[in-house]
Amino acid sequence: MIKNIPNIFTIFNLILGFLCILNVFVKNDFEIIYFFYCCLILDFLDGFSARKLSLTSEFGKQIDSLADLVSFGILPSVILYDYFDTNNFNLFLKYSSVLILVSSSIRLARFNLSEENNNFFVGLPTPANALFFISLIYYQGNLKIYFGEYVILALIILFSFLMVSNLKFISLKFSKFTLNENIEKLVLVLLGIIIIILQGHSGLFLLILLYVFYCIIKSIISTRFLK
Repeated sequence: MIKNIPNIFTIFNLILGFLCILNVFVKNDFEIIYFFYCCLILDFLDGFSARKLSLTSEFGKQIDSLADLVSFGILPSVILYDYFDTNNFNLFLKYSSVLILVSSSIRLARFNLSEENNNFFVGLPTPANALFFISLIYYQGNLKIYFGEYVILALIILFSFLMVSNLKFISLKFSKFTLNENIEKLVLVLLGIIIIILQGHSGLFLLILLYVFYCIIKSIISTRFLK
């Protein structure tokens, strides 16, 4: 039973991701958001438990990426399509959502062929991308007026590119629980808590924006000046 713990977390991630998609069609926003955050937690727990219990396997890696494709690839694409369709935007905007699905698929396939690194990801992680767009679409704060349909289209193109790019993004995997080795990760967690307090959970897209810009700048500096 113990050897299947990581895969059980993964299967529940897959199931809840599928339930999220079903709820998009019936406009059940509460369950979409609730199940999606459960998917994020389960995605963290499957990898964490596999590493801590020394239960990493090729099967686990493959099924984890399949679950992530549903929860963090198909789901945000469907939500974006539904958003454009509900607001009667043109067909081009509706179908632009497929870029998220395609880029997520490529990102996850490339991850499966690479060696795991607990410090960084190559390309924007699919959970971060999904969290950005889902929190943005359901965001109801004062910044809503700045995110028109073509701004969202530009963000779709940008984030799709970032997922398949070679830029390095900080991993939130905690291999060791020491302050010096996890300072960046802890700062991100703290910023997330502050944003939730000030803007609510749907304002987390602001955290992802900060995360993206910080990682891009850090990646460029390390590539250009710290070789």
